[in-house]
Amino acid sequence: MVHLKEITKDQEQVLFNIMQKYLYEMSQYYAKSMDEQGNYPYKYLPCYFTEEDRHAYFIYEDTLLIGFVLVNKHSFTKEEIDCCIAEFCIFPTFRKKGYGLDAVEAIRRLHPGSLQLKYSKANTLGMAFWKKVCKKYQGIEIVSDDEIIVTIHS
Repeated sequence: MVHLKEITKDQEQVLFNIMQKYLYEMSQYYAKSMDEQGNYPYKYLPCYFTEEDRHAYFIYEDTLLIGFVLVNKHSFTKEEIDCCIAEFCIFPTFRKKGYGLDAVEAIRRLHPGSLQLKYSKANTLGMAFWKKVCKKYQGIEIVSDDEIIVTIHS
């Protein structure tokens, strides 16, 4: 059974390490470059441990860590929302097994109301997943340049 566990400040380095693999994967869709130390910067990561409207979760299948999600209230479209999925990752080994949809359901339970997310049209696998989510929750899609923004209303 998929469940979320909030990441604590003392686990921030673990999340940073995991995010490096994710950011490397996403660098093919977004113009992100490594820094001089070979890391992909994520300037908002510290904010998830200091701002109360930001939440970082590890995603588990029973006791096995299978991904992470970063949630906040910062809208991509400036409309008022209850929740925004800023980053979402199911590790490649666990994809296409229904865990992602279960994780979104867990997010919806913890953060009810309107939900927003954004993905790149170039990320065809991600796009297929988010279209399933959009259909399940009867969301609308807004196209903005090369990215698609999905808004889901409860």
